[in-house]
Amino acid sequence: MTDGRTATQPYRVRASTTWYWVDPTVRADTIEPGDTVVIYPLTGDVTLAILQTAFEPGGAGRADFSTLDGGRFSIPARDIAALHLAAIDDEQIS
Repeated sequence: MTDGRTATQPYRVRASTTWYWVDPTVRADTIEPGDTVVIYPLTGDVTLAILQTAFEPGGAGRADFSTLDGGRFSIPARDIAALHLAAIDDEQIS
């Protein structure tokens, strides 16, 4: 698997020096504001961020996020191919 957007089982990713478990089996519409997510846009780079607003997959609205260091950005919901729930891996081993 080279692109996590099509994943069907949990996987790990590393951002900087921190490892995260990512669960693609959690439905995107059940992910809540404050949750850490991996964003797979239709085009562009994959991003690890914190969801700030409710997300409606394919909706007409925008989804608001913050970066791990506090920056803010938004993406039209229709431009997000997949949104996966992520959590820090308690065991930080490579």
